[in-house]
Amino acid sequence: MPLHSLILLSPPSQPPLPPPSLHLHLRPTSKPETKFLRFNSPSRLPFIPPLKLINSTKLPLNPQTQQNPLSKTLETLTKLKPFLQTNHQPILLGWLCSSISVFSLLKVIPRIGSFFSNLTNNISISKLGDQGLVLGVLLLAKLVICYWKQVFLWEAALRVVYQMRVFVFEKVLERELGFFEGGNAVSPGDIAYRITAEASDVADTVFALLNTTVPNILQLFAMATQMLVISPSLSLISEMVIPCMAFVIAYLGERLLKISTRAYLSIATLAAYLNEGIGKAYNELKQGEPAVERLFFLTKLESKVIEKPDAIYLSHVNGEVKFCDVSFKYADNMPHVLDGLNLHIKARETTALVRPSGGGKTTLVKLLLRLYKPSSGSILVDNRNIQNIRLESLRRHVGLVSQDIVSDQ
Repeated sequence: MPLHSLILLSPPSQPPLPPPSLHLHLRPTSKPETKFLRFNSPSRLPFIPPLKLINSTKLPLNPQTQQNPLSKTLETLTKLKPFLQTNHQPILLGWLCSSISVFSLLKVIPRIGSFFSNLTNNISISKLGDQGLVLGVLLLAKLVICYWKQVFLWEAALRVVYQMRVFVFEKVLERELGFFEGGNAVSPGDIAYRITAEASDVADTVFALLNTTVPNILQLFAMATQMLVISPSLSLISEMVIPCMAFVIAYLGERLLKISTRAYLSIATLAAYLNEGIGKAYNELKQGEPAVERLFFLTKLESKVIEKPDAIYLSHVNGEVKFCDVSFKYADNMPHVLDGLNLHIKARETTALVRPSGGGKTTLVKLLLRLYKPSSGSILVDNRNIQNIRLESLRRHVGLVSQDIVSDQ
């Protein structure tokens, strides 16, 4: 059974009435009784614009904070860390496939060189065929391993984004109605865009991060190892080129400027090739940072309607409702919708509130459901403050038929 019957009526347009005092008289009855209330006092319920006009603004797309780029990147990785840890299994499988791919590459490269050397040394056709077959099998195995690496890492990236969407959406559902209405509201379209489109950008970022960082580090390590295996002396000489070159340039000065420029360009080209993967991963991460920030920004906003840890469960109600000196306004820069309202509705009574559109009739019901928090005063149900009642149990006992019309066409 609902707490009470509350009828909200908007009278037709008419000349303004004189501002009499608010009169309310409810006498005790033993049976259901209907009472109609008329609020004409501007000092109590001032007219405000309709809520549809209030809901026309959005929060800033990005928090106005200045951060160091490195700290911002670390903050983004910290936000992604728990979701990556939850999906560690496909990530590890993908990196295992990447390790096998790098290992097969180490076997393929020497065989390619040996195969083309044998072509010029008049080696028998059968031996060349055997080498070609082994080389083809290794290349095919590498392609298969790369395919499964992509499968595992994309699975991890999509799981991460799915869990992020669920996490953010649950946080949005916990917000009070003021999160969606009022001067600082977030529009439903903006929320939907962040959770869908921008979360997809996060998926691309996570995949690029997983697919390039560790695999390219393994590849660099494998290349250095292979160089040492082929020729340790040449590897050491190549590592000594840069400091020796710096010494020569410092000694000879401008005479070797052109030579040093060409040398630096060659080294820069080699370094760019070796670091291309890691640089690409960092670039993808920087591109995905705004999407991650905007997505998690929805979870940072604190709700004004908070359920107390020791809130009681309301298993049964009689239906008595009291508004005790209740004041409320939708935003700090707006007038009060309710200003010190005192209202007593006894159990099993039907009450009608008559007021122009936007005058605060629906606001009473929203406050009763704790969709908003009053600025001051208290609301009692069966002499219990609704602030001390669990939200789920309170709303279970209230029936609401909204005035908004929803059509399926």
